[in-house]
Amino acid sequence: MVENSTTSPRKRRGPYAKSDGRRREILAAATQVFGVNGYRAGSLKEIAAVVGMNPTSLLHYFPTKDALLQAVLDERDKVSDEVAGTAVGAAADPADLPKAFLLIAQNNQDVPGIIGLYTLLAAESATPGHPTHEYFVARYERVREQFRRAFARLEAAGLLAPGITAEYAAASTLGLWDGIQMQWMIDPDAVDVVAHLRRHLSMITLAEI
Repeated sequence: MVENSTTSPRKRRGPYAKSDGRRREILAAATQVFGVNGYRAGSLKEIAAVVGMNPTSLLHYFPTKDALLQAVLDERDKVSDEVAGTAVGAAADPADLPKAFLLIAQNNQDVPGIIGLYTLLAAESATPGHPTHEYFVARYERVREQFRRAFARLEAAGLLAPGITAEYAAASTLGLWDGIQMQWMIDPDAVDVVAHLRRHLSMITLAEI
């Protein structure tokens, strides 16, 4: 069957492809810089230096520092949602959901800059007026609800430990996860995020992990 040329995807060529490639390089550099220094201390000058350009040229791709930060968060959310969706979607049996959480945690730990990016920005965003304040308010609401739905499946299957509700499991898991990631960021050799999360999940669920 011949595909209609008006609907077939086309690869970008020439300046468009170069522009997309440059944009991805800038996003990767910004993820690295914001993940190490946070938003306030991370500068456009430093980000531009990582990709070998000057700050003025960088502003042709992202008009402001806030716009660049939002693009970084949007890109990371897209990737994170894909990883989480794949891991959780593969868990047709509720008993496999704790393993899905561990896969997500391992991915976060394996991808450079991810833990630092979210941990530092979340801490900074606690101050009203920070450019990511509303983003993180919405993000925590969304993640808590995603966790609650996952643990509700375990609860319905009789796989939560006695006295543990889906709401408690969601809030406590998110809190522990954030705290352990903060410790890991400070001293990676002293803390194993996945191991601590596995121990926590083994205490609040009856699933085999």
